[in-house]
Amino acid sequence: MATHNVLHFPPPDAAAPSLRVPPHNTAAEQAVLGALLANNRIYERVQEFLRSEHFAHTAHGHIFTAIQRRIDAGQVADAVTLRGDFEGSELLTSVGGVAYFAQLLSAMVGVVNAEGYAREVQHCWLRRELVELGECIVNRAHGCEPGLEPVQQIEDAEAVLSVLAEGGNPTAQLIRARDAAQEAVDAMERAMKSGGGLLGVDTGLRGVNRMTKGLRAHQLVLIGARPSMGKTALAATIAYNAAGAGSRVLFVTAEMSAADVVARMIAAHAGVDLVEVLSGHEDTGEQLVPLRQGKVDRIVAAQQAISALPIEFEEASSPSVPYLRGRARRMQRQRGLGLIVVDYLGLLKASDAAARQSRNEAVSEISRGLKAMAKELGVPVVALSQLSRENEKREGKRPQLSDLRDSGSLEQDADVVAFLHREHYYLAKNPPAKKDNETPEDFSAREMAWLDAVDRSAGKAELIIHKQRQGPTGIVRLRWSAGLTWFHDDQDHPAE
Repeated sequence: MATHNVLHFPPPDAAAPSLRVPPHNTAAEQAVLGALLANNRIYERVQEFLRSEHFAHTAHGHIFTAIQRRIDAGQVADAVTLRGDFEGSELLTSVGGVAYFAQLLSAMVGVVNAEGYAREVQHCWLRRELVELGECIVNRAHGCEPGLEPVQQIEDAEAVLSVLAEGGNPTAQLIRARDAAQEAVDAMERAMKSGGGLLGVDTGLRGVNRMTKGLRAHQLVLIGARPSMGKTALAATIAYNAAGAGSRVLFVTAEMSAADVVARMIAAHAGVDLVEVLSGHEDTGEQLVPLRQGKVDRIVAAQQAISALPIEFEEASSPSVPYLRGRARRMQRQRGLGLIVVDYLGLLKASDAAARQSRNEAVSEISRGLKAMAKELGVPVVALSQLSRENEKREGKRPQLSDLRDSGSLEQDADVVAFLHREHYYLAKNPPAKKDNETPEDFSAREMAWLDAVDRSAGKAELIIHKQRQGPTGIVRLRWSAGLTWFHDDQDHPAE
């Protein structure tokens, strides 16, 4: 389908041609061209959506191109000036040569209706594209391209359909300064009315909201951490809070099942340890016993409350960004969409070409794809990323931008880069060892200091915002509930 340069399908099987005439409206094409020749100002009303390839008749496409070229150059495009463009050419042979211009002018039915006829021309083209796409899908499904996986066929078809849904033009329109300025002021007014000064999706975490003003449309928000820091728990916390505040959420869980993620939400909502929710038992210290009825009632109430939240899960094991984009588009079109959460970036699938080059190129492609998805859909995308082990080699374990794995494009593409850090995790698993020639008293003092540090760091976490294109950087203090595997505000020190 060469008309929009998204996907080049092979031509339909010549042995099985369609017996139906492709959708077209010759009279509408003639009416549009006649109106343009009679009044070049009509071009201003159709130039945003009408293109030469939309015309079913090849000669009509050539005439529209000539009109377009002259008007764009500031020249007059009428039957007289265009005659010179086509004399001596065979481009209009099929319609009788340059004398055809007179026929087009006689076919004009009024300049007032020209835009409506132009829309009809475009709609006929869309129907022809759908017919061709359908034939191509059938041919591919029958194996005309050996080795092409069915999932890739679906993703390719969805990409084409998405472009067709936008009228066949994948490029964004130019935005006037006054429109952008109005949008900025409208955002400010919404923030003023929100009470909390939020410009985007409510994370439910006061410190995060204060520093980011909410997760904003078009943003790629990257949250990195080492294993066991609580990446998924933080993602679930944000998704749960955002949905509770009214944002419809698509949660992509490539590592855990949707039921596992929801179990954390139930535990947090009910205030019951996750282990008890999963096992249905509690530990009395002597034995495991079935949960008391009070806890069961809280869990059931939590389950009902979470069932009502506008969250939908995608749990494909290794989805590609085009696949996710298709999912998100349909969700946005059918039910609305306010936030996408991806857990996690390292499990997404790159194209075969990128994967063959290097892991760096694969991650770069995924990162660019997620940012493009955020811009296209106009929603924030929160993507989790696993950090390298470099921070564990340093004296201070706090992550840095250099700890992002595999690709420098992660930092470049992301609008916000934040790292989740729990000092308690590193302290607790690294008790001090007695040094050579160290006196028992000195060792005891160091051990006591370590125990004190472990105690003081318990239940504490930091979200370190290292980069934010439209906001400050700094540290957000959070409270970590290990039993619930959940994050809450640190009421005393939410942000600094």
